Amino acid sequence: MRKQLVALMVFLLGLLSFAAESNYSIKKIEVVNNREIPYEIILDVMVSKEGNKFVTENMIEDYKNIKGLEYVADVAVQPTVYDGGIKLIVNVLENRDAKSVLEKNGIIPLSERGKVDTSLVISQIEVAANGAVAAVLEDNEANYINMYDKEGNKIYSVKTTLAGDGYPLDKNLIESGYFRDVVPDAVKSGNGVKIIYSVMENPILNGVNIIGNTVYTTDELMKVIKTEPGKVFNINTIREDRDRILRKYQDDGYTLTEVADVVINGNLELEIYLSEGKVRDIQFKKMVTKQKGARRKPTDDVLKTKDYVIERELEFSKDEIFNSKKYDESVKNLMRLGHFKNVKYEARPIPGDPDGRTIVLLFDEERTAILQGAISYGSEIGLLGTLSIKDTNWKGKGQELGVTFEKSDEDYSSFSVNFYDPWIKDTDRISWGWSIYKNTYEDDDSALFNRIDTIGAKFNIGKGITKNVRLGIGTKLEYVEEEADKDDFEHRDGKYYWREGNRSEVKGMDDDYFIWSIFPSITYDTRNHFWNPTAGEYAKLQLEGGYANGYDGDVFGNVTLELRKYHRGLFKNNTFAYKVVGGIMTDTTKEGQRFWVGGGSTLRGYEGGFFKGTQKLVGTIENRTQINDLLGFVVFFDAGRAWKYAGRAQDYYHNADFPDKIATTAGVGLRLNTPIGPLRFDFGWPVGDKMDDGMEFYFNMGQSF
Repeated sequence: MRKQLVALMVFLLGLLSFAAESNYSIKKIEVVNNREIPYEIILDVMVSKEGNKFVTENMIEDYKNIKGLEYVADVAVQPTVYDGGIKLIVNVLENRDAKSVLEKNGIIPLSERGKVDTSLVISQIEVAANGAVAAVLEDNEANYINMYDKEGNKIYSVKTTLAGDGYPLDKNLIESGYFRDVVPDAVKSGNGVKIIYSVMENPILNGVNIIGNTVYTTDELMKVIKTEPGKVFNINTIREDRDRILRKYQDDGYTLTEVADVVINGNLELEIYLSEGKVRDIQFKKMVTKQKGARRKPTDDVLKTKDYVIERELEFSKDEIFNSKKYDESVKNLMRLGHFKNVKYEARPIPGDPDGRTIVLLFDEERTAILQGAISYGSEIGLLGTLSIKDTNWKGKGQELGVTFEKSDEDYSSFSVNFYDPWIKDTDRISWGWSIYKNTYEDDDSALFNRIDTIGAKFNIGKGITKNVRLGIGTKLEYVEEEADKDDFEHRDGKYYWREGNRSEVKGMDDDYFIWSIFPSITYDTRNHFWNPTAGEYAKLQLEGGYANGYDGDVFGNVTLELRKYHRGLFKNNTFAYKVVGGIMTDTTKEGQRFWVGGGSTLRGYEGGFFKGTQKLVGTIENRTQINDLLGFVVFFDAGRAWKYAGRAQDYYHNADFPDKIATTAGVGLRLNTPIGPLRFDFGWPVGDKMDDGMEFYFNMGQSF
């Protein structure tokens, strides 16, 4: 009697705590203290259902219905605030004979459910949604149970198995994604068992809202997802919709986008919150590898390269959504400068700004300042000493500055000072550069042009139309002195005559003259690295026109076209490289300034200047293998020559008309990456229709092209 009074008081207090009808919805119904009575039996007789509005009159009816069950001695129904709504706690006091009464009615008590005879055949399955049968499956051979709405339309099917495996459907029902709760019960039915699944169906959505999207419109994203307003929401579909949205972003390069949250609001609307990953700040730091025992300094992560040199190569900027495709293009731009070995990024979250990211670019810088000193031997110029000081990232400004001096025992010497700024700060891709130089070269195969001394200067300016196309114009002024080997001529009557050919008088001996010219150009360049490319293309078309005085002085002109291509070879670290250079010039060009073909940069296997003329065409194929960080191996094939000499040197014996007598060579080479810079060693031989014999050895800096 005392327990009944307590239950009644609790019930009355619950009634007084809430209005007769409230705006609260029933979030959960919890049955407690039921030891034998299956809780779906309690739920079946209740008027109140999860998801419905809370009404006190319904709770009174619930009390009466539960109290009227023959298994129940007493009951208390208590409403409490829960998750923004109401939770009904149904506290059951069972009759002493509840177990036997349940068994008499064909209901398996809770205490006996672990002892069910698994040999019984499941003869029928019912699925009850909110107390009403929603679907029935009686055919043991069927593979699916079909679920229908109130109008009789099939809305989904759930795969199931009926025979001999306990309660096989509950897991499948939960995994279908349409139900919040599934509770099985077993009732004897004839010679078998009827399984009753009480399910709590998810609510019908009133709408779908996508929040935080700026890259795509809501309509564009709604076309991607499958969840629709007006239908029961499926948690599996919502998960798949989340993945579909992320896949759309990621396929277009927006890899930092996240689905921050997915909720159903009080109006039963699905809300999908996106964090797209907006770049709030971009920072540049040096990669730091901590050495054992070394103390880290504040300047360890400070770059030599100035920020503006990096910023102008970036394809993305602040206050835009981070895009990995733009980042990849930025890395290509930075790597082709030749200032960096590696570039990585970190996307760091910003406290208090869930959509913002700080992008930190980490750089492993190349050693760009180099002091080179070397002694080498080449078949073309003999024993050569080289001293060079240069920096391809001078003061971190991306500028090139170098001083080089070379001297050989074959009367070859060269001195030059070069400067080039590929992108003047705060301009729209404007470049400029200059060089001053003095060269002396001796050609033992030419009596008239046995020695040529040149001193000059060049100046150029350019404008990048795009990142790959550049227009340029340059000018040069040179003073040239030509010296003949008079011992190779016949001297009589105060004049010099040729010993070969028509033995005519030599004209223009020991000429000296000034050359001035102007040369516009257009360049296309997609190489992935300026100094050691492994992919990309390069093309340059240049026209030159000018005037030279001295003997038979006149205006002159020429045009040259250079094409290169690089691509991956037969395996990793293997590259194919191709180059074709062609040119044509006027016959008024000074003979000492005409095309020379042969030597380490054109036709390896022939001496420098072996072929001379006013027309040239040379092609090269190289296969380059980088064996390790220090050593590289090259196999090459060169073909071409110069034609139509049209000069007065009668001791030049290799003249021909285009395209006759093309020379071909082949060879091998080594590339060494040293602390003083990359070194190149090439060995070339004439092959095919030979016009010379023997091997030529060449030494130089860097790749041949």
